[in-house]
Amino acid sequence: MRVALLLVLAGAVGGCESLRPFAPASAPVKPPPVTAPIRVIGKPPEAPKTSAEVLRASATQPAPVQSPGEDDPLVLVAQCLERADHLGAAKHLEGYVRQHADQPMFRLQLAELYLRADRTPEAKCHYEWFVADAQAGPITLRAHLVTAHIKLREIAVGTGDQFGEAFHRGVGLLLLVKEQDGAKDRDEAFCEEMLCKAFRALTEAKEQKPGNARARAYLAEVHDRTGNRHAANAERTAARADVVSGALTENERKPLLLRE
Repeated sequence: MRVALLLVLAGAVGGCESLRPFAPASAPVKPPPVTAPIRVIGKPPEAPKTSAEVLRASATQPAPVQSPGEDDPLVLVAQCLERADHLGAAKHLEGYVRQHADQPMFRLQLAELYLRADRTPEAKCHYEWFVADAQAGPITLRAHLVTAHIKLREIAVGTGDQFGEAFHRGVGLLLLVKEQDGAKDRDEAFCEEMLCKAFRALTEAKEQKPGNARARAYLAEVHDRTGNRHAANAERTAARADVVSGALTENERKPLLLRE
């Protein structure tokens, strides 16, 4: 799974020199070990990976107490999926998501359904919403952030959004590095290469939109990780000027407000 993520995120980015000029030459970059496929969490506890499977599985669980004549939205979603009606399934699932905001994984499934139904604006909205929820949620949700940014990058490519393509690629690569924080078998060569690629992508995003606070906030984090505190502070100062605009998620805004 990780190899596939790397191909999607890093494939479009050319190689670059190390961000640490005085560091010794690193060993050839090795792909991280292939891990087990990401399992969808939420309700039910052992939900399968795909939208169709997770929703069908949910529909077979004991239904909550409902008023007479009330239909179970997950059953309706499953029925729509049986006839490949992705838009109908998305509309039923959106109603469920509105009533169960504490189950963000269903929002990720909703975004996928809208994407399959060629409703790109709705898909983008729910992927972004999931990103904000996952950033503030438990670590089990954060494991799906890379997937969400890959989807947002694909949407940007399809709509000709050069900023979004570079931004989501850069954030996804940075997240791959953060996944190795604290790991006993942390691959320093891999992390340095991914930081280099993230730096190039986020710099490109900043050049597309110099005033975008999100691009500059993530670029500051890349500089922090490479030891360039001066550049990190400069990017944070620029991002802080737009901290109240609403572009940043709550979790992206906090570090800017806490640092002087």
